[in-house]
Amino acid sequence: MELKTNPLYFALHLHARQRLRTMTSVSSLSLVVLAITAVFYVLRRLLTSKGNGRPLPPGPKGVPILGNINDLPKPGELEYQHWLKFKDQYGPISSITVMGNTFVIISDPQVAQELMRDRSNIHSSRPGMTFSNMVGWNNATALVPYSNTWKLHRTNVTKVASANTSISMFNKVQETEAAHFLLNLLDRPSDVLEHVRTEAGSVILKITYGYTTKREKDPLVSLANSTMMEFKEATVPGKWIVDVMPFLRHLPDWFPATGFKKIARSMTEHLRETTDKPYHFVKQQMQAKKARTSFMSQSIEQFGTDPEMEFVHKWSALALYLGGSDTSVSAIITFFLAMLVFPDVQKKAQEELDRVIGSERLPISADLPRLPYIEAIMKETHRWHPIIPMGIPHSSTEEDIYRGYRIPKGAMLLPNIWWFTHDPAVYQDPMAFNPDRHITTATHKAEPDPRNFSFGFGRRICPGRYVADNAIFMTIAQTLSCFDVKKPVVDGKVVEPDVNFRPGAITEPMPFKVEVRPRSKKHEDLVRKSEEKYPWEESDADDLESVRWK
Repeated sequence: MELKTNPLYFALHLHARQRLRTMTSVSSLSLVVLAITAVFYVLRRLLTSKGNGRPLPPGPKGVPILGNINDLPKPGELEYQHWLKFKDQYGPISSITVMGNTFVIISDPQVAQELMRDRSNIHSSRPGMTFSNMVGWNNATALVPYSNTWKLHRTNVTKVASANTSISMFNKVQETEAAHFLLNLLDRPSDVLEHVRTEAGSVILKITYGYTTKREKDPLVSLANSTMMEFKEATVPGKWIVDVMPFLRHLPDWFPATGFKKIARSMTEHLRETTDKPYHFVKQQMQAKKARTSFMSQSIEQFGTDPEMEFVHKWSALALYLGGSDTSVSAIITFFLAMLVFPDVQKKAQEELDRVIGSERLPISADLPRLPYIEAIMKETHRWHPIIPMGIPHSSTEEDIYRGYRIPKGAMLLPNIWWFTHDPAVYQDPMAFNPDRHITTATHKAEPDPRNFSFGFGRRICPGRYVADNAIFMTIAQTLSCFDVKKPVVDGKVVEPDVNFRPGAITEPMPFKVEVRPRSKKHEDLVRKSEEKYPWEESDADDLESVRWK
């Protein structure tokens, strides 16, 4: 057997790719056990598929036992660019199989809709990614398999998030935190990206838990951001050796290629604190009659706190944070990058804001219908770089036949949303940031709304998409109303931004420098005056510190 087809090589190779420490000496018995276990695992996976004489979607030929291990994205590679090669080679639907696990790559939006929307009864589950399950992410609403448990989560989120009281409260919070964001921009105009994270965290924590953050370096924002970074790492398909060889989780820690177990334990502790601590904060505030209206307080009042519902409350709330904070950060940072690279868009947006809103007040949520170009910028932000370029993978609960191809039970469906929004046959000059493409005129029909893809498909579409869009709209409208977004000048030279993005399940631009300046003294005064209408509140950080959550 060649070296690259040996299961031991595969295990150690992936292990090194993850930069995990492995043992330097292993007994010959351990090597034999690992190799034999891997072979039996793959055979069992292959034999449980019905087959029905139908081929899998086309794809590259793999090696014996390991399959297409060499066709997975390499560390640091942008996943959507890697899978885009499959479209050119194999067409709109393709596949690979790694150790008996089938990945179906979808490179056509019609295929995505037909499978994940029209056949949602069998393609709406989530894949059992072993590593993220070890951490505990399988309890989060976005990753819960399609089941009665997921339906209970969804009901909880939808009922509270769609209530009139909630919508009114959400809008008020977003307007307040957007104004605070502007005040932070005035005080520290070079720290734009830090202010974006603070604003997004403040909005979603107030909405979800009624928690008021500190103006700088809030402990709950820091904890949640750290946990979300770990989510991105834990949920990249094919990244972790144990996702491809699940039996490794049952081996002792001294065994080779099991260093992932230590990482999983550390992530688990962070995740548990992020779910449990703010939940107990809300209960403590409610008992003290100090709780503000929030998703969590309403959930507790409406559904109670028996053990089952307590579990649902915690994880539904985390789903709101996951869906509202990190995604908003990515979108808003992408917007700032676009304003640097395409300054004419900024000028046109400010002309609309001056004409419709003027300089006597800040834009608010109710202004959205009167600001079509600002709304178009929001849509173009979703299109130019989708927040989750490969979507959150779906999984098939039954074997299916599609266009003559077999999709096995348990297959992982990966829609290339980035390509859906960059197909030049659909979006003219797709690499350009052009909001006009979303506006119908006498000579131009609006191009498809990218949110048809960017918020997911079928029964797994994001329930908080309207809240997220409102936050993005508010930040864009208020920022451009009062500020000019500029490239910084260092030592007399303009610093040009690099248009590059981080790899991962949720992506955002690589760090870049940006500065903002008030458009005029009148605009600066308007921002300063907004503090009277939207005063800073006392932080809940000290109350959070006193919470006993273990």
